[in-house]
Amino acid sequence: MIKRKLNVFLLPMLALLLILAACGAKPAEPTATQAASQQTESTTEAATPATESVTLTISAAASLTDALNDIQKTYEAANPNVKLEFNFGASGALQQQIDQGAPADLFLSASTKNMQALLDAGLVEEKQEKNWLTNTLVVVVPKDAEAKVTKIDDLTGDLVKHVAIGIPDSVPAGKYAQEALTNAGLWDSLQDKMVQGKDVRQVLQYTETGNADAGFVYKTDALTSDQVQVAFDVETSSYSPINYPIGIVKATEHQEAAQAFYDYLQTSEALDVLTGYGFSVAQ
Repeated sequence: MIKRKLNVFLLPMLALLLILAACGAKPAEPTATQAASQQTESTTEAATPATESVTLTISAAASLTDALNDIQKTYEAANPNVKLEFNFGASGALQQQIDQGAPADLFLSASTKNMQALLDAGLVEEKQEKNWLTNTLVVVVPKDAEAKVTKIDDLTGDLVKHVAIGIPDSVPAGKYAQEALTNAGLWDSLQDKMVQGKDVRQVLQYTETGNADAGFVYKTDALTSDQVQVAFDVETSSYSPINYPIGIVKATEHQEAAQAFYDYLQTSEALDVLTGYGFSVAQ
């Protein structure tokens, strides 16, 4: 009788202990496959940050307009999170803008002088600047020109009323033209005929429209127009080498994106586009 009472008392107690033990049991360890899957998901999340849209402002010499517009299409298609905005103009004017604090991520100059000024001012990092391209100077005339111009001395002829060049103080092409004319002994004698453009593209436009009978432009500009013809190549020994340096502006707020585009401009893909427009790769 006593034994039966004890069993009645102990059985509920034993059942309660079993329930408590089950509640405190550790959860089952994940299998090796489950663990690997969880680790992969965690790693993927950490290695794939949110992609932010970036707009890069590139101050570039006017003579690069057509080539860079082509490069822009290819680059933005491959990098949909990056938008390229070009500020085309005379290298001297662009240099002054950057010097005065205008926003720019990269500077693509048609003159080492203008790039050097920014290097000296500490606005471009030396390790992120290099000579990139070269160009040559030519004289163009309207497609239907009456005046026969085949050499630099022909610019003094009576049929040549106006000769267009870029403003020498701010337009590298104009400075190179000034050097060539000075070395030919013609700079002073042609002053009455001079028409100055704000950049090399305006010089080309003056010649296309007949507002100038001849114009000093880069070979690359001449190749973009079917309204002018090259009268002659200017003797390369008569002007300074035409180098196009590129650099990343220190003040950029998009260092990684700026570096990526700077590097891309030096790839064979980008250089093939540029050489197709008549540029040569700097050695």
